Formats: sequence, structure tokens, C-alpha cells
Amino acid sequence: MAVQNGLELAELRHRLLNNFQLLQALIGIRLRSVEDPESRRHLTWLTDVIAALALLNRRLGSGTSDFGAYLREAAGFWERIAAGREIAFQLDAAAVTVPERMSSSLALIVHELVANAVEHAFPDNKPGGIAITLRDAYGVLELTVRDDGQGGARLKDETEGLALVRGLADYLGGTLQLENDAGLIATVRVPLDAPKAARKH
Repeated sequence: MAVQNGLELAELRHRLLNNFQLLQALIGIRLRSVEDPESRRHLTWLTDVIAALALLNRRLGSGTSDFGAYLREAAGFWERIAAGREIAFQLDAAAVTVPERMSSSLALIVHELVANAVEHAFPDNKPGGIAITLRDAYGVLELTVRDDGQGGARLKDETEGLALVRGLADYLGGTLQLENDAGLIATVRVPLDAPKAARKH
């Protein structure tokens, strides 16, 4: 029975990955005929999110996942987002095991924080750096994305991406803290034992 269940789960994940690829292809086709910059921005955001979730799905297995390992694999994805820009990435990710039910939301959170820094921290293609750290602080997942670009304006007028991160952190029973210190420091803290999302279902 266990072997059969394992095979069925593997087949389900395979189908899900195929669906992710199909969605990316459909969005790519749509992008060819879209000229409106705002529409193109939203469609590009959507295909990036799908790619991030597909990457996560390949790593999931037994109900828990090492989110640090996911971040290390995702580093190449962030570099593709910043292609053509002089943006250096630094990653310090501890091995933090998270429940599978939290993984997708956390993947979206880190994707939004990194994409937000790439898009808003370095105007006029200025060079800069983005540092991502992950640790388990006594049962609380602590994820920090720090950039050395413009931070003050982003604190005053919270961007669409940061608002989404705040909502996702709240959904998981966690918090988003924003600080301005030679750039923007965004820290998400989420309890690993009993997230709000788990209590709702």
C-alpha cells in the first residue's frame, strides 16, 4: 500500500509539473500579443511565480521540506530575473524543515521580496547587492532579504509586492518587519509549530 501511495503521489507531482509548464507556455504565447506595459508586467510576474512554485514542487516529497535547500536551488532563478543588471546575490540559508502546507506561501514570499528589490531598489540600472538569510530562531522561521539600494521611499509607500508579502505572512500566522538601513531590510517571521493557515483548515 505504501509503495502504491508513493507511486500515485509521484504521478500527481509529475502531472502538476506538466501543468506548470503548460501555464508558462500559455502566458508566453499571450505575452507575444500584449503591448500594454502594465499588462505585460502582470503577466511576467505571473509566469515568474509559476516558475518559483514549479521549482518548489520538484523538491517536495514526504510532507516536509528543507526550505534552505530550496533557496539554494532558487538562487539561479533570481539571477535570471536580474539578467543584464549588475546585481550581486548573497545567500546564507540554514537547513530549516518546514511543513509542506507552508512551503508554497513561503516560496511566494521570498520570490516577492527578491523581485521587489530587483525592481525597485536600484533605479536607472544602478548596481547593487541583495542578501538573503534563513534561520530557525527557536521554532520561528526567520527569513530576511536585505538590499543596499533605495529603501526610504519603499517604506513610505508600500509597494504591491510588499503588501502581498505582508498578507501571506499574516496568513501563516507570522509578521513582516521593514527597516531602512542603507537600503531596505525585510524580515518575515513565521512560527513553525502552529501556523494560522493550518488552524483555519
